[in-house]
Formats: sequence, C-alpha cells, structure tokens
Amino acid sequence: MIDPAEALDLVIENAAAREPRVVALEESVGFRLAEEVGADRPQPPFDRAMMDGYAVRLADAGQTVTVAGEIAAGAAPVGAPARGSCVEIMTGAPCPAGTEAVVPKEAASRSGSRVVLPSRIALGQHIAPAGSECGAGQPVLKPGDLMTPLAVAVLASFGKVRVRVTPRPTLGIIATGAELAPPESEPPPGQIRDSNGPMLRAMAFELGIERPLVLRADDRLKAIVDALERVAECDVVLLSGGVSVGNHDLVPDAVLAYGARVIFHKARQKPGKPLLFAARERQLLFGLPGNPLACHFCFCRYVQAAVRRMGAHPAGIVTRQGRLVASLCPDRGRSRFVPAMVSLDPSVPEGWSIRPLPGASSADVFRSHQANAYVAAPPGTGEIPAGHVLPFSPIAHV
Repeated sequence: MIDPAEALDLVIENAAAREPRVVALEESVGFRLAEEVGADRPQPPFDRAMMDGYAVRLADAGQTVTVAGEIAAGAAPVGAPARGSCVEIMTGAPCPAGTEAVVPKEAASRSGSRVVLPSRIALGQHIAPAGSECGAGQPVLKPGDLMTPLAVAVLASFGKVRVRVTPRPTLGIIATGAELAPPESEPPPGQIRDSNGPMLRAMAFELGIERPLVLRADDRLKAIVDALERVAECDVVLLSGGVSVGNHDLVPDAVLAYGARVIFHKARQKPGKPLLFAARERQLLFGLPGNPLACHFCFCRYVQAAVRRMGAHPAGIVTRQGRLVASLCPDRGRSRFVPAMVSLDPSVPEGWSIRPLPGASSADVFRSHQANAYVAAPPGTGEIPAGHVLPFSPIAHV
C-alpha cells in the first residue's frame, strides 16, 4: 500500500493535458484558453462618453453655450464644435475632436438650444480616453486563463469568434459485478440496483463532462476486457467494483490483459483501500471500490484531480483547516477520510466548523449523503476530541 499523498502525486504526474482544439467563443466557458489573444485595436477605440450630457471645451466653463448638434452611440465622430458651442452626446458615443469633458445633463441648465454650463469642469471628466483600457497589440488573455462569460465579452470586443482551448477529457464508466441490476428494474433475489454507475455519471456531469459512456460487465475476465476495449478511445476509464482480493475481483487481471500498466494498487486510506490506478499510453484507468462511499471518495480525491489536470486546470485538491464540533475516531494504520458537513464559523480562528457524518461502513451512503467535504484524520489509536483542528477538502459541488 502507498500513502494517499503519494497516490495523489502519481495520479497528477501521469495526467497530461489534452491537445487543444478550436471551439466557438460562446462554447468556451469553463475551458482553459490555449492561445494568447492580443487586442486588434485600442479599447476604447475612441474617446468615449461615459454619461449622457454635453461634450464641451474647458474654456466655456460657467458660460451659456449653443448646442450645435447631437451625437448618439454608434455614430461616426464629428468635427470640433466652434468656441461657445457644445454637442449633446449619449453614453458610449465618440467625443467630438477638441472637446475636453462631458458635462452630465443634470449638471447643466438647458433652454431651447442654449445651455448654461457649470463653473467648474474637470479635464477629461466622464470621458474614457481611447486606449485607456487596452492598447492595440497588447495581450488581453493568455494560455491557461479560465474562460468565463466576462472573458467571452473581452474576446468578442476584439473580434474573436472562435478560440483554442484545452478540452475536458472524455470518460468511460464500467460498473462491474453480477450482483448489479439496472436502477429502473426490480432486482431478483441476491441482486442490488446499481448506484455507482449513476453516481459516477452525475459526478462527471458536475465536472463538465457531458456524455460519459456507461457500460456494465459481469464478473468474467473476458466481459471486463471486452468492456475496456469498447472504451479504448476514452481519455479516462473508471471501473467500479471487482478491485479487491475476492475470487471474483477480476479488474486487476482485466486491466493487465487489456495492456495497461498498473501504477499502484491499494492505498493506505479508509475508505478506498483497494484503489487501483493504471495507464495505457495516454489513457488513465481507475479501479474504484464497489462500496458507494469509497467509490465517491476516490472520485473526489483522485479522479477529479486527473480530470482537472487533463483539462489544464490547476492540479491537486483544495484543502482548508477547520475545527471539529464532534469527536472523531481515527483508523489505527490508515489515513481516514470522513464525510462531513463544514460551515463558515466566525467564532473559530480557522473560520470553519466541521461536523463528521460517519456512517456504518464504506457502503453506507444514507447517513452521509448530505456531506459537503471530507475531513482527513491521520492514523492513530485515540479518539480525536471536539475542538481539534483538522484539514478538510470540499466536495466538488461546494
């Protein structure tokens, strides 16, 4: 068995970012940019009015001037108004040449075509000068930047309609076990409904993987290998169940028969001790325990880290510190990861309170389905009392 920290390092080390591809700008949200984008022109491209009002010269402050015309947003720039005159202007319109400020409508008094200007007008007030946000040729987004709706707006303003991004990995899920029945069926005696398949598919959706391929295979070596061949084009493959040491736990042998290289099998952790991690060329394979809670934990800690790394997101997992509000029993020889409810708590220095939600076993999801984090307890023999500070990692949907 290897340490959980070493196991996580090996997963990240073997997860390579996917080859970039070009997508429509609006479809790039959530992806990491794989190219540098520069400004094709200054932003704003002209001296832009920031308020509805009057474009004026400073020399006319305190004077009554004539409104010589109107310029709306989208109109072409106009020539300089004569001394003693101004131009009515709308927000977003280009300021006429020679004007030095915009006086808001509410700060002036108008009668017909004449306007009384305030006695104090600051140079450049309510004007965004050309290039003040970004100069022509200046980089505006770089490789690795996360595409958000605001980033889409930035790139659209510089004429981009398609961008290169690092795509999310494709995913295949194989639920193994002759005891599994489809969730919609009435299981015969001795069988249970498959919950891992739907759970893993839901977790994949949560990471932005929209169409994971889901298969089932019974406890025969050929059936599992055949299923692996069907997901050979997927970047990541998850096999749930059949990964321990029972007579029908055939996933380790099937992974070898498929031609994959086992990187590690078994981690010094609870739940999820039988975790298997393997690779075939650039494809990563995870043998996840069949117990639902162990399966869930291993996805949160290891699969999620690989998926993020392959999509060029920051590797690793988020870890914070919190204070226990109830005692917790560690495992004698393994790191224990317990589902918990964490909440912001200004009364504790760490800012977080942790309430463990221990179930009866790693198959018990009923008493832990409300968990929003896993709290990590180091190996030990004595009970960890309430008030003790421990690290925790939020579950993806937090």
